[in-house]
Amino acid sequence: MEGRVPPPAVADKKFDLPLPPSARPSGPPSSMSPPPPPSSSETYIVQIPRDQVYRIPPPENARIVETYRDPQKSKGRCGGKCCLWILISTVVLAVLIGITVAIVHSFFNPKTPEFSVTKVLVKNPKKQAHAHPSYEISLKANNPNEKMSVVYEKGGKASLSFTKKQIASGKFPSLTQDAKDSTNVHLTLAGSSAMLPSEVEKSMKSTKLKLPVSLSLMINVPVKLKGSMETSKDLTVTCDFKVSTLASGTNVSSQKCETKF
Repeated sequence: MEGRVPPPAVADKKFDLPLPPSARPSGPPSSMSPPPPPSSSETYIVQIPRDQVYRIPPPENARIVETYRDPQKSKGRCGGKCCLWILISTVVLAVLIGITVAIVHSFFNPKTPEFSVTKVLVKNPKKQAHAHPSYEISLKANNPNEKMSVVYEKGGKASLSFTKKQIASGKFPSLTQDAKDSTNVHLTLAGSSAMLPSEVEKSMKSTKLKLPVSLSLMINVPVKLKGSMETSKDLTVTCDFKVSTLASGTNVSSQKCETKF
């Protein structure tokens, strides 16, 4: 049998490279024309193993690299000592602000003095006809401010009324009261020239039967508050109280005093 002649191998132009003269066959030239030289614009395909293929790393890797590159940032914005100093400074600043606010509040919002009626005595001049009585009233004044003294200045006035009708008036004495101090204040009020209300007159003249009477005492006095700073205010005191009688043996049975600046 005649042997089959295999078809000539057709080389891919992409991998057909020219042979050097020494590698060319020495036989007679064949009838086939040699392939044209490769063009410089031809494309070459290079195959690389899969284990050497590089990909773009995920963004998580970039953050990990940044963490290892600057470890101080991974610990936070400040270290242990830095955070401790910041905490101490914040606490000290808060304490200073609190003290300042307390001082300013106590200065601009001082507590008003507290008053109470302790004794009422009516002096009726029996020898003079149609003479109006005078009233001796004892008060207890308390200064509740811890670091401020109260100075009751000159010009204070006091008045005594029955059913909103004034029956006596006088002056409030000037005095100085230390912080957290209590002081007894004595007022001497002269009876007004107006006719006394019948209830007041009956209570004053009744010796066997005690007739209670409700009275109202009003005080207006300029005060000066002294402490780390000094301020002046006008103090108003109103005491509504009830006495068992205006004759001898007078007792204060009930009272309600209010003060305000």
